[in-house]
Parts: sequence; structure tokens; C-alpha cells
Amino acid sequence: MAAIRKIWIGAVAGVTMVLAGCGGVDPQAPGSSSARPTTTRTAPISVATPNPAPAVTPADRPGAGSSNSVGASTAPAKTARPPELATGTVVLRTVTLSGIPVPGVPVYLSLQQPCDPASNDIPVGETVETLRRDGVTDEQGRAAFATEIGCYRFGMTAPAGTNPVPEGMHSLFLVTPGGTATGQLRFQDTPPEPAPACAESTIETELGVDPGPVATIADCDGQWGVIRWETPGDNQRVITRTSGTWSTYVRFPHDICWSSAVADGVPDRLRTYFNC
Repeated sequence: MAAIRKIWIGAVAGVTMVLAGCGGVDPQAPGSSSARPTTTRTAPISVATPNPAPAVTPADRPGAGSSNSVGASTAPAKTARPPELATGTVVLRTVTLSGIPVPGVPVYLSLQQPCDPASNDIPVGETVETLRRDGVTDEQGRAAFATEIGCYRFGMTAPAGTNPVPEGMHSLFLVTPGGTATGQLRFQDTPPEPAPACAESTIETELGVDPGPVATIADCDGQWGVIRWETPGDNQRVITRTSGTWSTYVRFPHDICWSSAVADGVPDRLRTYFNC
């Protein structure tokens, strides 16, 4: 028995030496947890990473001068401003047919689009009002508007008592930047006020007498009157106005009695000019 034990020990020792000579591999026996962990060494792998672009300084820009500052701040880019609208001036005038200014007239200006002012035409039914300006004409019958280039319609509200000329639709075209376009709104000329019925010129014209000598109108109410002229002799007369015209009722000297004069409608205040 002792001999068998020695043989076993020797065999184990031999196997151990063989394994040690084969590089010291110590595999883990199945089901055993006593085996030492093995460490595997691998060569490091180089990963290429992109190099960041070098910062561009003012000195690095093409055409830039040398500078020692590094990392200087760059001004933000400016946003382009939209172009400004071209403008001009529109003048509206309110006058009579003879050119006399009519002040205090409300006027308006209406921009019509789409429309090319160079065409001098506003297509009917194809444009709409996109801008309206209102004003009142001054003592010279003028109203001025600073406004954009374009095609315009204009008009007015005729004040009470005026007589506007019926001219239909008005239009004008502001074509040149900085230029001026003028529109005109016209009124009928007011006929001159008729001379007062008792005016010397009215009486002399309607009586058909010489207007040269100076006249004295002693009495006049527009219906009856007494007039004389600074000429030799007695030229005084009582006049009456019928159907809108003066006529002579009686010349001096006369022989018409007051009773007849009263019957003809002579007012009582003129009684001193009659006899009997």
C-alpha cells in the first residue's frame, strides 16, 4: 500500500512539472471557481479625430493688416433695410372758372393700386384705394400733400352756397420723385350782386339819363323815390319802380294833385312834393 501511494505522488508531481514547463497555463477545471482570472493585453488602437479649423483672426483675413490681438470680437452683420418709398407733392386747388380762389373747401386724395403713374391712366374697375388723405384748402384755395409716387383720384365736398362745375371723375399722376402734381377743382363764378335798387347808377341806367352829372337821391325805399341832378334848371322828379325797373312818375314843376297821387300809390311821406 505504501508503494502504491508513492507511485501516485510521483505521478502527480510529474504532471505538475510538465504543465509548468508548458508556460504555466492553469486552466480552470470544470465546475471550479478557484482559477485565477487571466488578463489579455491588446495593442492600443489610434482613432483619428478631425482637427478643428484654426480660428481666423483679423490678421489672418485676406488683405487685413497685421494685428497682435487674438480673439477680437466681430461685429454682427447688419440687416439690409427695405428701400424707402419715393415721394413727391400733390397740390389741390379750388378756384372759380375765372381763377378766383375758393378757400375752406374740404378735399381728399385717394391712391389707386395697382397702377403705373407713367401711363397717365387709371383702369376703371381694376384698382382699389390703398391710401386716403384729407385736407381743407387755405385762403389761397390750396391744399398740399406730401405723398408717394402713384396714381390718384381726388375730389371735394362743395360748401353750402357754392356752385361746383360738374366735371366728373378727377385724376392725377405723381410720376417723378421729389416732383409736384397739381389737381384743380372748379366752381362757377358767382354773379355780381345786383346793384341796390336805390343806387345812383341803377336809377340812372334804368331811367336812361346821362350819368355824368352828380345826382342827389332825396328819398328812396326801392319802390318810390325822389331824385335831382346838379344841372341848371329844375330837374327834380318823383320816380317809381315797377316790374323791376325805375320810371318817372312826375317831373317838376307839375300840377298833379295829392289826391291823384294817393290813388296811384304814392306813399304819404312824399306828400310835400304835391299840391292841391
